[in-house]
Amino acid sequence: MSSWERYNIAGQQALSAGKPLDAETQFKLALQEAEGMGPNEPKIAQSMSSLANCYRQQGKYADAEPMYKKAVETMSRIKGPTCQELIPIYDNYAKMLRAAGRGPEADKMDAKARAIFAK
Repeated sequence: MSSWERYNIAGQQALSAGKPLDAETQFKLALQEAEGMGPNEPKIAQSMSSLANCYRQQGKYADAEPMYKKAVETMSRIKGPTCQELIPIYDNYAKMLRAAGRGPEADKMDAKARAIFAK
């Protein structure tokens, strides 16, 4: 198992256990590992998305939003703007926007996810 996988799993487990600060630390370490794999590594976007989800669950929307944006940009650049891996990122981004009271923007993210799913 790679260091990235260990950090990612530890982050998911911490989040599930209601320890968001521990999860945040693990996801940041996972992101560092992924960035060390090169600029075209999809794990970078996956790590950004996990970290954004962690922020979202803590109500840190100002931290979550730029991380979701970077995750979308990174995954789109690496795998293309209609890759399946974007669906969960858009879904979670929409959840954050809805939680922040930004329904119309959330609807746009949902529409992007549906458009990819429909292909």
